[in-house]
Amino acid sequence: MNAYSNVKVFDFDLPPYPREGIFHLDMSEFCQVNRFLRFQAGRLAQIHHLDEMKDLKTLKKFQKNLRQKIWEKTGVSYDNTLPLDVQKFGKIKKDGYTITKLIYQSRPGIYVTALLYMPDGKGPFPAVLQMHGHNPEGKFGTNPQNMSIALAKEGYICLTVDAFGTYERAHKCYEKQGHGGFLGAGLFTIGESLMGAQIVDNMRGVDLLMSMPEVIKDKIGATGASGGGNQTMWLSAMDERITAAMPIVSVGSFASYVYGLNCICELLPDGLTITEESGILALIAPRALRIGNAQYDCNHDFSVSEMLKTYHPVEKLYWNLGCPEKISYSVADRVHGLSDRMRQAVLGHFAQFLKGEGNGNALPEPDGVAPMPEEELYLFPDTSKRPDKVRTIQAHCRMVGEALRKEYLAKKSIKKKEALAELKNMLRLKELPGETLLYKYAEVKGVTRYALEVGDHLIPFLLKKGTKAGKYRIVTHPEGRTFLSDKDIEDAAKDGATLILPDLYGTGETAQPNHTIGLHHQFYRQLLWIGRSLAGEWVYDLLALTEILKKEFKAKDISLAGHLETGAAAIFANAFSGQISKVETIDSPASLLFDMGSVDFTAKSPFVKFLPGLIYSLVLAIPGFLKWGDISLAAALGKGEVSHTRPRTWDGTLCSKKEAAAAAKEIEKVKKVLV
Repeated sequence: MNAYSNVKVFDFDLPPYPREGIFHLDMSEFCQVNRFLRFQAGRLAQIHHLDEMKDLKTLKKFQKNLRQKIWEKTGVSYDNTLPLDVQKFGKIKKDGYTITKLIYQSRPGIYVTALLYMPDGKGPFPAVLQMHGHNPEGKFGTNPQNMSIALAKEGYICLTVDAFGTYERAHKCYEKQGHGGFLGAGLFTIGESLMGAQIVDNMRGVDLLMSMPEVIKDKIGATGASGGGNQTMWLSAMDERITAAMPIVSVGSFASYVYGLNCICELLPDGLTITEESGILALIAPRALRIGNAQYDCNHDFSVSEMLKTYHPVEKLYWNLGCPEKISYSVADRVHGLSDRMRQAVLGHFAQFLKGEGNGNALPEPDGVAPMPEEELYLFPDTSKRPDKVRTIQAHCRMVGEALRKEYLAKKSIKKKEALAELKNMLRLKELPGETLLYKYAEVKGVTRYALEVGDHLIPFLLKKGTKAGKYRIVTHPEGRTFLSDKDIEDAAKDGATLILPDLYGTGETAQPNHTIGLHHQFYRQLLWIGRSLAGEWVYDLLALTEILKKEFKAKDISLAGHLETGAAAIFANAFSGQISKVETIDSPASLLFDMGSVDFTAKSPFVKFLPGLIYSLVLAIPGFLKWGDISLAAALGKGEVSHTRPRTWDGTLCSKKEAAAAAKEIEKVKKVLV
C-alpha cells in the first residue's frame, strides 16, 4: 500500500458536542454516506449504454461478453449434461389439469422441489416456468398457485419451482425462513451466490420442460413476481430457450437498488461496474419481453419511473432490430405483487407469443381458479422423509466449505505474494492516496478529537493519551466506538498504550440510518453493487490510521484490538501493513466456515430485524473467501502476532478451549507453508 507523501493538519478549537460528550463529534456535514452512494451509482449507471448496438451481429457479441461476466460474478456453472433424475411424489387430478409433485437435479447433489401443472389432453402444449417471489411459503403461495392454475386451464404446461432456501428447501422443511440475508450471503463465502444458484435451478427447470414430449420446444415462457420477477429477468437473459418473458414488479434500475432495499438474491457482485439493468434486458432481445409494474408499489426501486429508465433504451434497441412489437410494459393500478391485473397481462402476452393468438392485450382468467390448501400439495407430508438430496443452503455451505478448507489446509506451499494479491482483490481494497488531511478538534476531559480525511470519506477518531511514549493501540467495534464498554477501554489501555478509538466507515458517526433488516445488511449490499466491500473499507481505514500514526504521531509500536467483525478486518490490515506489532481479536470468528447451529431463521418475512443467536452482520460474507483460504491464512500473512480472545464460529457460537487451541495452532501451521 502507498504511504502518504503529504499530510496537512488543521486545528479547530471547537467546544464539546453536548449530546454524547467526548464520544461524539458531529460529522453530519462531512460524512454523507447515502449521498456518496447515490453519486457513485449514478456515475456508474451513466457509463453503460446500448447506443452502439444497431444490428443483431453487434448485439450477439455484446450478449456473449456480458453473459460470460455474469457467470464469473455469480460463481456457479450450468451443466445440461447432468442427469435431471426426476423423482415424483404423487399426483393430484383437478378439473382440466393434473398436478405432479416432483424434484429434479440442478447441480450435483442439489435438487429442486417443484409442482408440474399439466393440462388435460394430448398436446403438445406451450410451456411456462414460474418462479415465486419472497412469499415465505414458496410455490404454495396463493398468487403463484392462481397463476399456475390459470396457465394450465388455458392450455400451458406450467412448472412452478421453489427458490433455494425456501419452504420445502428450507433448513427445516416448511419453515418460513428468509433466504436473502445472512443465510443467502453465506454462499458468497464459498465462491457462489444466491442469484447464480437460482439461475441454474431455473435453467435446469427449462431442461426438464424441454425433455417432455408434450412440450412445444420453441414455445417456452417465463414469469414471476417480485423476487420471482427478478429470477424471470435473469433466467431469460441467460437462457435463450425462453421465447417470451414477463417479469412482474421487479424491474427498476440497478442504480436505484444501490440505495434501495433489496434481497441478497437480487445482488450481482460488482454489478454496476459491468452493466446497468438495461444491459440485462438487452440479453433477452430480440425475444418477446413484457415488463409488469404496479402503480402503487411500496418499493421505489420497482416504481414505474425507475422501470422506464431501464425500459426506454431497451425499447430503442428493439426498434433498431426491427421488432418493436416484441417489447412492451404493463402498469396495473395495484400494489406490489402478482395481482389479478398482472396475471391477466401474463395470459395476454403468452397467448400472443407462445400460441400466436391475439394482440397481447390482457385476457380474463379462466373460471374455476382457486388455490388449494398447501398441505395437500406437500411433497413431504412427513418432513422426516425429505430426501437429503433436497439440500438446504446451510447444508450446502457447510459441505462445500469443509471441502474447501480441507483442500486449503492440505497445501504443501502457499505463495505469499499471490495470496496477498488475491486477498486484496477479494476485499476490493483500494490504494491509499498520496495526500491526506487531518482535522484536530478541542480536547475534552483528556481526550482529543480528530477526523482523518482519506480518499472519499472521513474517519472520525478519539485519541486518549497513555503513559507509554510511542505505544499506540487502535480499538474498533462494528457499531462504532460508543459500543465499546468502559471495561473494553480499560483493558485496552492496561499496558499504557495511547488509544485510538475510530468510527470505521459506515459505523458510529458515519453510519447510515439502520434499517430493520439487520446491521450493515444495506451498506454491505450497496457497496458490493458498486465494486467495493465494507470489509475492504474497514481495512482501508485501519491502514490509513496506521500510516498517520507513524507519520504524524511518530508511533513506534502500533497494535490493533478488533471486536467482533472488526477483529477480522484487523487481521486483514495486518497482512498488508508491515507496521503492526500485534493484533488481538475479541469475540471474532476464528474461521469463516459456515455454521448456523445457534440461529433460528423462522420468520414471517424474509427481511427480519433479529435472528436469535446471531451476533455478526454480513460484513464477513466476502465473495470467494474460503476458496482462497481462511482467517488463519490472513493471520499467517501478517507481520504482527495474532491472538484470539473468546474466538467464535461464523454464527457467533463461542469456541471451546479445544477449538480455540486448534485455531491458534492452525495459524502456526500455515505460516510454515508460506513461501
